[in-house]
Amino acid sequence: MKRVYNIAIVGVGGQGLLTLGSILGESAIHAGLDVAVAEVHGMSQRGGSVIVYVRIGEEPSPLIPIGGADLMISMELLEAARYTQYLNKNSILVTNDFIWPPPLAKYPSRETIITALREKIPELYIYDANKVSSEITGSIISANIALLGFSLGVNEELRNLIGLENVVKALEETFRGRVLELNKKLLYKSFEDGVKIAEEKRSTR
Repeated sequence: MKRVYNIAIVGVGGQGLLTLGSILGESAIHAGLDVAVAEVHGMSQRGGSVIVYVRIGEEPSPLIPIGGADLMISMELLEAARYTQYLNKNSILVTNDFIWPPPLAKYPSRETIITALREKIPELYIYDANKVSSEITGSIISANIALLGFSLGVNEELRNLIGLENVVKALEETFRGRVLELNKKLLYKSFEDGVKIAEEKRSTR
């Protein structure tokens, strides 16, 4: 691999961002790649703003420079808007269709946030990961896995880089028993959704 592939994972504490970063890191290792994973900003307690950096390739620093993210995976809409400075005109943004308003805070509407994101990021994908996770596992707790699968589906570069089979291996190292089987089912379902959406988007260009 000739360059570093940068992934910024954003959201709020309690949405499984650190788990998602760890799974991506383990997937890269299984693919035989160097990787650095770091939580740099925010606090990981429930409700706090969190950003996790995943850098795949030969790179001594764990920090993604401003404008340097190839992919952003956002578990919450406003957090996607908060961290758009890490994106550039060629970046891909995949965001969960979910808003988690902070207590007593004035919060823009879903439509306002999405409009602002579309104006800045041409390659924007919105996916209701909470809904898909609830349908398959009975809980939104695995929405991070749903969004990961969807990201692999829409992003061929990431898929070719780490391989779906290596993501499954990382899941097998992270979960056990019925939880593992449900998360694997969720991964495949959301991956198929992503592939379909990406094909539809290409056909309309």
